Amino acid sequence: MNSVTGIVGSALTPPLQATLWRCEQCKAFIAIHSGQPVVEPVCPMCGDAPIELCGPLPSVLGLQFANA
Repeated sequence: MNSVTGIVGSALTPPLQATLWRCEQCKAFIAIHSGQPVVEPVCPMCGDAPIELCGPLPSVLGLQFANA
């Protein structure tokens, strides 16, 4: 077993959730990959403008992922 697989695949590491967000101020799209719930993110382009959730990234893009 690969040591990286053992660490990443362990129960201690939550699965990453990919979400797509959009800034109303500058119209930028931002993808956030996080193992924790994202509560109140701000736009990294504007610095302090709140961003609006578009949805889970795979479903917004029409992608389907499966375990191999």
